[in-house]
Amino acid sequence: MKQLLTLVLLVLSTLTFAQSTGLVVGTILDKELDNTPLAFANVQVKGTDIVSTTDLSGLFLIENLEDGDYTLTCNFAGYEAKELSITVSSEKPAEVKLALGAQTFSLSTLALNENTQAKNEKTVSEANKVEATQL
Repeated sequence: MKQLLTLVLLVLSTLTFAQSTGLVVGTILDKELDNTPLAFANVQVKGTDIVSTTDLSGLFLIENLEDGDYTLTCNFAGYEAKELSITVSSEKPAEVKLALGAQTFSLSTLALNENTQAKNEKTVSEANKVEATQL
């Protein structure tokens, strides 16, 4: 919490120098582990190439955004991706706190993927045999 407060104070002090753009500061948490910080999660401003990665404390910072509405996409390998709508203002940083849960697969989805993969391997194998006989 101290780190987030320090980060917000630092951000507020920089706002006095640059009033034309806003920023987003936030924390990504692991819902599966009692909301512990989720390190190295990706946070992207949808529709742009602006990406930030959380640090070991789960904190991220996105700077130099024009005032307006944006959608953040948060993801981490093995976890469900989430989208969040935010409003950025040069007067005050947008604060985000989001918990990501583990991604789940049903057994039928896994079985379907396995069957599709087996069919693809069979098709490739048959194509290789045809190609070999033509040589």
